[in-house]
Amino acid sequence: MDVAANWIDRLTESYRVQPLYLGIIRILFALHMIIFPVDYTWTARVPDSFFQPRPGLFSWMTAAPDLWFVVVLQVAQILLAVLLLVGFRTFHVSLILTLTMIIGAGITYSFGKLDHFILYEIFPAFMAFAGWGHALSLDARIGRARSASGFPMLLWGITVAFALFTAALPKTLAGWLDPAREASRAFIARDLAEAEKLGPMANVIFSLDIHFFWKFLDYATIFAEGWLVIAVFFPMLFRWGLLALLIFHAGVYLSLGIDFASYFLLYAVFFLPFFLWIRRKFSRLSGRHRMATQRLARS
Repeated sequence: MDVAANWIDRLTESYRVQPLYLGIIRILFALHMIIFPVDYTWTARVPDSFFQPRPGLFSWMTAAPDLWFVVVLQVAQILLAVLLLVGFRTFHVSLILTLTMIIGAGITYSFGKLDHFILYEIFPAFMAFAGWGHALSLDARIGRARSASGFPMLLWGITVAFALFTAALPKTLAGWLDPAREASRAFIARDLAEAEKLGPMANVIFSLDIHFFWKFLDYATIFAEGWLVIAVFFPMLFRWGLLALLIFHAGVYLSLGIDFASYFLLYAVFFLPFFLWIRRKFSRLSGRHRMATQRLARS
């Protein structure tokens, strides 16, 4: 038990993030919510016959909410994002913000709308416990910031890894590993046939009639999404995996038009070691440059 406890303590410490960096992430996240607010008003214009809540929290609803409710929900999110931006009552505001986004998602999903953004919606709740109100906030100025460890960050990493694993598993069960099948290409072909939502380079990518390329893309997709559930217990390996995943998301956007830009902030909370490494490298280079300049000046 002591060995396991020590291992968890070391793992937790490896995921600890400096308050200043978390504060920057909080500000950027709040700005993203304010500049790109989620629109729920369309749900009030759809006939109730299309309203089919899924099993779970919203299954008790028999009709779509009225327009006034979704407008209030949308305005509440903007106001909460403003409070998050300045860091006022950050802990409670973050939890309430996540609650409002989950309610909004539950309403939109009841019309058959499915997306990949549940991680975006629960992100503020995890960061509330991680302590993203400890710096660059009104809470910090008046001494209201709470103490926190790296454990919430570890839990966030596990959550992200598991969410991606749940995307890889169905693909595996559906035959993506079949050597004769080009699953990734089939999705692009479907979008080209329907011509509703295409990636900027869908036609160009689809024209690549190279079986090895498409099979590699299938395998790489499952690996990129699936292996992080193990890599999360090796912090630096997990961070490199997330960097590779950003490249994967860029490819998904170019081919399928699915925009994962908002996920950058969700992953960026893990990237502090890379930024510190880059800063150290620049510091050493600038230090060497100053020394070389001084030597030239003396000579």
